Parts: sequence; structure tokens; C-alpha cells
Amino acid sequence: MVLKIAQITDTHLFADRNTAMRGLVTWDSLGDVVTEVITWKPDVLLLTGDLTHRGEPQAYQHLIERIAPLNLPTYYIPGNHDDVDILNREFKDSPFLADKVVQGQGWQVLLLDSTLETAESGEGYFSEAQLQALEQSLTACSQPTVVVLHHHPIPMGLDWLDTIGLQNSQEFLNCLTGFPQVKLVLFGHVHLEFDQEHHGIHFCGTPSTCKQVLREGASEEEAYPGFRGLSLFEDGTYQTEVIRSHPG
Repeated sequence: MVLKIAQITDTHLFADRNTAMRGLVTWDSLGDVVTEVITWKPDVLLLTGDLTHRGEPQAYQHLIERIAPLNLPTYYIPGNHDDVDILNREFKDSPFLADKVVQGQGWQVLLLDSTLETAESGEGYFSEAQLQALEQSLTACSQPTVVVLHHHPIPMGLDWLDTIGLQNSQEFLNCLTGFPQVKLVLFGHVHLEFDQEHHGIHFCGTPSTCKQVLREGASEEEAYPGFRGLSLFEDGTYQTEVIRSHPG
């Protein structure tokens, strides 16, 4: 048996569906990605922040319009572009779930809020209380675990992007030390595909459903919107892949 999870991130929707961000209409590109998600047939959706660009209530309603028809359990966390209060208010009905723990097929998925209310440039941070709660969750459950947050906790190798990552990343990484059940850390925010192992943990960054951040020499494929598919198996193994939508 397998638990299939689709991670959708950085949708950056606006109150006006026709609004473009850097030349791309985010409502349209999300629709293209959702079509790919349907084809992939997940059991669960994770929405990992920057769901709207300006935190507008109508923009969250547009996201509901795209996601609710899938009728899948949908878990979410905010990003630095979101208004947390409005997000929680708008996502109060099924299929959206306020729970921050997903369990299935012998796995647990922990969703963390890395947003910082006083952030000046979109950076993230975990309070001491949040880190203690994470450590307590890991101590209480030895099941294979995926930890999910919005901000990237390890460097992407892009100077400007790394200034707006998780500011106390070392404290976060230290918190994971000693818990071998942590297999993956998933994040958004970076608008690019990233896969790297760090101290035995697989760190995965996921493309935006709209515009991507392109490294020097990036391929044409890397410019396309996408989502991440994660398959969690009962024996504690997993598979992950990035699926992109293509024009036409």
C-alpha cells in the first residue's frame, strides 16, 4: 500500500484572476498544474505557502475554486505572502483541514508554520516554542516522518534567495538530529526544483505553480510550472518526483 501526496506551492493568486506575475497569469498556470495533479491521482494535497500574492480574501476563494473540486483531504501552511488570519478563515470548510499532522501507511507528516510576522524581506523563523514542539512530536512518534515548511532551511546557492530563507536554520537542523525517522524535509518558497541529502535527510524544494527561479544554464524544462509527487510506502521507503505542466 502507498500514500500518494501532491505538494502544491507558491500559487501566488490575486483577487483579479487575470493578474499576471512576471508575465504569467497565476490563475491560468495553476489550472494547468491542477490538471497534472488530477492525472497523477494523489490521496492527499499539501499546500505549502504563498498561496496568494497579497493575502486577499478573494484570492483564497479562487484557490478554493481550483482545489475543492478535487475532493481530496487538503492540508495547508502559510507563506510570507499570506495573511494567516484570512487564510485560516477562508479555508474553514471541507476539503481543507486545519490539522498539522497527516498520518497514513505507517508515516507521519508534520506541517510547520515558518512565517515571521516581523519579516522585512520574506524571511522565515521558528520560535523556541515551535522547535520544542517539533522535538516533542518526534520524540512521541518513531514512525517514518516528513517535515514540511515554507522556507528553505538549507542554502540554495543563490545569494539573494538565501537571504530570505529560514533565519535560524541551524537550530531547526539541530532539532532533527537524533531522530533517524525523519526521512524528508519538504519546502516551497524557492520556486525551483531542489533535491539534496544533508546528514541522512532528503531535502526537497518544489517548483511554483507559476514563475520559476532559474539558475544560470537552466534548461527550458526548469522554467515550467509544476508540483511534487510523493509516494510513501508501508515499509518506510518513498519515491518523489516533480511533474510539470507544459504549454499547449
